[in-house]
Amino acid sequence: MQLELDAEPRDRYGRLLAYVWLGGEMLNRRLLAEGYAGPLRIAPNVRYAEEFEPLAGEAQAQERGLWGGCR
Repeated sequence: MQLELDAEPRDRYGRLLAYVWLGGEMLNRRLLAEGYAGPLRIAPNVRYAEEFEPLAGEAQAQERGLWGGCR
């Protein structure tokens, strides 16, 4: 596992903000694509924001993950 930091490593509450890589795959991306997370854009940590939002939208449209129960 590897953590990738963006512009600010912690939020105002001291929580670590990171992109998580497992075996060459970004866990954040997978959770969004499978419908188990939603994007949250908080500047200045927006390195992957343009990529994350469409993944979440597609998961919702396809009723994947948590979106499957929203009818």
